[in-house]
Amino acid sequence: MSDARQPASRATARSTEQDAAQRATSLIRQGWRQLARLAPAAPACWLASPGQPLRPLSRAELMARVDAWHQWLDNLPAAHAGRRPGARWVLFQPTALGACVQLLALWERGMLAVLPGDDRPETLARLAESSDGKLPETSAAGWPPEQPGTLSSTDSTDSAGSSAAPNTPFEITPDGARLALELCTSGSTGEPLRIAKRFDQLEAELAVHRTLWPLASDTDSASEPGTVSLSQVSHQHIYGLLVSLLRPLSEGVPFLSETCHYPEQLAAAIAQLSGLGHRCQLVSSPAQLARLPQASDESRVAGQAQVLRVFSSGAPLPAEAARHAENCLQAPVIEIYGSTETGGIARRRQHETPHWTPLPEVELRFSPAFAVRSPFLEQSDQWWQQADNAAPVAAEPPAQGEQHAAPRFQLLGRSDRLVKLAGKRVSLSAVERCLNEQEEVLEVRCLPMPTRDHRLGAVVVMEESALPQDHASRRDLIARLRRALMPGFERIALPRYWRFVTRLPLNAQGKFTADSIARLFADLDDHRLPRWLGESSSGPQQLTLEAEVPDSLCYLEGHFAAQPLVPGVVMLKWARDLGRRLRLAGVGVQESRFQRLERIKFSNLLLPGMRFTLAATLVADSHGLRVDFRLESRAGLHASGRLRYGAETDNTPLSSPLSSPPTTPTPEAS
Repeated sequence: MSDARQPASRATARSTEQDAAQRATSLIRQGWRQLARLAPAAPACWLASPGQPLRPLSRAELMARVDAWHQWLDNLPAAHAGRRPGARWVLFQPTALGACVQLLALWERGMLAVLPGDDRPETLARLAESSDGKLPETSAAGWPPEQPGTLSSTDSTDSAGSSAAPNTPFEITPDGARLALELCTSGSTGEPLRIAKRFDQLEAELAVHRTLWPLASDTDSASEPGTVSLSQVSHQHIYGLLVSLLRPLSEGVPFLSETCHYPEQLAAAIAQLSGLGHRCQLVSSPAQLARLPQASDESRVAGQAQVLRVFSSGAPLPAEAARHAENCLQAPVIEIYGSTETGGIARRRQHETPHWTPLPEVELRFSPAFAVRSPFLEQSDQWWQQADNAAPVAAEPPAQGEQHAAPRFQLLGRSDRLVKLAGKRVSLSAVERCLNEQEEVLEVRCLPMPTRDHRLGAVVVMEESALPQDHASRRDLIARLRRALMPGFERIALPRYWRFVTRLPLNAQGKFTADSIARLFADLDDHRLPRWLGESSSGPQQLTLEAEVPDSLCYLEGHFAAQPLVPGVVMLKWARDLGRRLRLAGVGVQESRFQRLERIKFSNLLLPGMRFTLAATLVADSHGLRVDFRLESRAGLHASGRLRYGAETDNTPLSSPLSSPPTTPTPEAS
């Protein structure tokens, strides 16, 4: 039996667990194995399965999965380069559990993990050229795919794996200078960067986090409910990897096997874990925290939950979003400022101060340029110049729990955002600052449009009530914003292409990526598309698109000369396209099984320039699957109905009546 189940006093068991945790936090020395030997029955992870209650996975069961991946690697052909120490394996896993067991197996064999930021074919193909292979996707429970001679990938092996803490099948030299992994980051330009991290860099940052924000309290032990780490961000990036995976792993604190992409998933996980007496630490991002329910629905997220703290990183969190998240989750929201290259630099809690405090061990200088020096950097004794501008601020009273006021600073925007347009240098930051001064503008991002003679585009965040809803109001708003810029900028610096949104379409890391930019401006090159302005979802079975009808939409031609309008069949096509992206218990619609349209109604004309939402929901009933949709705007409901998909193949596919006509490019209206 594990130490946690010995008939010793609760205090003794707690002390033993905490002492061992202090000794076993090293990634270099395989601390996860030490923790598994100490208390093999203690939970290492909570398995999340659709429609099922969360299930604890013990430390011994976690190690059994790691051992299964060792066996998978052993069964590769003898000549395979991926069998040798030092091999480079591309690792992309959709679940934290899958990433965890594969990463540990690679590290125990002295191998290097290459973590791509996405699983697009072009990304994986590029990385494959400089690696020895790509690890396959694990099962939902973390097992490898079936291979002759490997352990079974079914859950029936759980009981065998949990009988005792496994022995370490491989020994690695405890050398902090050894490379642990490579992270791939692209930023908003799409230009890929590869950032290598050594074990000592990761260890140094984990130690700072343990000091500032302890995961385990004095009352936590392997035999009692404690803290569980939940995540809404990807473990494929440095922030999610460190905070949501490596920290709980190295400290013996369980984590959730799946990422909580949707507020409903988060609410369900928090409710179930708190019902079992656990506290939750949430690792999130500005994009995810902005999607938390509004005040009337806050009880769905918080309820009786015991949320220890919330982390946010990737971009500064707007003050209102920080306030709302603290009220909604009833926990402090701590922002971490940093990058893949530098690791963490500073932290803040806006409830206490809007300014940033450097992390322990981090040195800053502000002249001649903002730069950082820390043990988290590849060259810990050298200064790394930041792309941001920053300035120190006057000393403030010590925050709660601090004996002395720490030096603080404020961020002043990026310093590297100069572009050349028609041979003239233009500061994107200066254009953004001017637009941000306008009353209706909450936030703005300017960017050069490489396929449009390097004219500028602007993505403007506004309150929903201030958004333009039709052609005339959009033209008036653009004219006002351009007039505000004219006194200080040449005409070449005035944005030509405008997108008005309620929030920036950021990814899970809080980044405004090349993919988001491409979607916002895709209608410039494909005149069959509505103008994409964002989307929201309450789960994989539901999606709401926010869009506009561009003047260049090819379907307007011939419908009609006096007043162009969007044909009803085009609205059905957009509903079909949205429905194809939905999943219910992992299953989506198959176009070959389309049967018929049901309850179709066209209530109002949809005109050029109109802003609209298209909501689609995938529903299963006794006849098969159906997609329910509603297309509406401020003018009211435009179209609604159902797309019915049955179990039998039908000879009248949906693509026939909704096929796209040839496109005739027309000028894009700004």
